[in-house]
Amino acid sequence: MAAQYFSDMVAYMDKMVGRLARRLDDLGIRENTIILFAGDNGSPNPVTSQCNGRSIKGGKGKMEDGGTRVPLIASWPRYIKKGRVLEDLVDFSDFMPTVCEAAGVKAPEELKIDGRSFLPQLKGEKGDQREWIYCWHSRDGGPTGSEWARNQRYKMSRGGELVEVLPGGEEVAAKADDPEARKARPILQAALDKYKDARPESFKDPQGEPK
Repeated sequence: MAAQYFSDMVAYMDKMVGRLARRLDDLGIRENTIILFAGDNGSPNPVTSQCNGRSIKGGKGKMEDGGTRVPLIASWPRYIKKGRVLEDLVDFSDFMPTVCEAAGVKAPEELKIDGRSFLPQLKGEKGDQREWIYCWHSRDGGPTGSEWARNQRYKMSRGGELVEVLPGGEEVAAKADDPEARKARPILQAALDKYKDARPESFKDPQGEPK
């Protein structure tokens, strides 16, 4: 069913984003308003999209690139040059510090923030680039699930499996004698260890309602 209406949903989304941009123009504030557009997860499995001449199969609910790598488009006419494409790693935890920096405000000091601002990169500067990102997924919202950490080239699961992510998104077992793979393993293991005990035992209160 999702595949049947996929193109219509994309067209409607494009229409609504266009309405937002036009309204900002009408108000005279478009030049100094930042718009961040991102997908929340990959497309459903039956959907295959085309991008730069290659097919991208949906992977919603899965830990492969088709389920976790999503589009991110930023627009801020006064500061962001059109047509630039960045390959930097970005995590959703990076959005809050990015927006805070764009607004010229600081997040509360007592608030623990895992993310880092990618605003400098949007402006064409080097910025504080990520060395890795972390992802965790549980189908039913329970405390156990699938998790991995990755850098630009390699991805490692909680169980220690290290795979290489090829340019097209295909994952293959990392070669044991690859110096870059050996270098990546301890870095990604440290990332996994950082969040090992970060989740509560349950996400539900005694009445069974999500907290």
